[in-house]
Amino acid sequence: MMKSTAEFKDKILLILGHGSSIHPDSSRSVRKHAEVMAESGLFRQVYSAFLKEDLLVEDSLDHILAEHAHADVVVVLDFLAEGYFTKQVIPKLLSLSERSSNIYVSQPVGLNPAMQELLAEAAVAELGDWKPEETSLLLVGHGSTKNAKSKRTMLEHMEVLRTMTDFAEIADLWLEEAPFVTEWESVCSSKQVIAIPFLLSDGQHGGWDIPEELGIQKGMPVHGITHELAGRKLRMAPSLGALENFTKVIIPAALAARQLAPAEERTCCLYREICNPQAAAECRAAGCPRLEEVAL
Repeated sequence: MMKSTAEFKDKILLILGHGSSIHPDSSRSVRKHAEVMAESGLFRQVYSAFLKEDLLVEDSLDHILAEHAHADVVVVLDFLAEGYFTKQVIPKLLSLSERSSNIYVSQPVGLNPAMQELLAEAAVAELGDWKPEETSLLLVGHGSTKNAKSKRTMLEHMEVLRTMTDFAEIADLWLEEAPFVTEWESVCSSKQVIAIPFLLSDGQHGGWDIPEELGIQKGMPVHGITHELAGRKLRMAPSLGALENFTKVIIPAALAARQLAPAEERTCCLYREICNPQAAAECRAAGCPRLEEVAL
């Protein structure tokens, strides 16, 4: 963990996203975040890598270290929830168990409480001439059948959002879990509805799946207009990661990034949880208290 942004100056920033081999816009937001951070001049250099697009996550650290030997690399997980990809897939693809201690790894940016402010700003931007107390707000997340924790982050933000805003109601919808996006009419009662995708980009899910499952006709404009659907008026915001000021959650994530332990300490459960969740199960079963310190 670093104390100030002054410590970034000699470090490389690597922002990791999901990407897609299907939708061309799926990586746009993450690439934009990397561009903004590069323009800030805070880091020596900034890279982005993806699970589904070049530069691939599994090649990213070797690529960077080939160009910047022995450099400190801060890896920021540009994901909105903690789950299967951030806890299992990415640590394995990065070969963290084999890396030296010049690598720092952050939590998913979506865990930052500042996400609540971003959600509120996105909702207010869609209100226009509507009154919040006459409007239902729907947050649409991905969800996962692989990790039960994947829903927790958005639900926690949603609880805080209820105390920050005056919306008639705030409800959750999911792409892969109930209540599903197609059930939106049953989870809200207002005639005016705003939907915000709790996603990084308007790619396959934000640009195609969610609009279609809400009932917006394919090929029709999605943002900036009011849709008449099932006797309701619905406005759909761009995905959260597309907001201009989204990068304000990148810097806190980088500051809080955890440095990998020295090689001689890598038998402890704290390191095993970061780099090898299966091995860490032994420590968890034994009730080791250090697991509570795990950041990833």
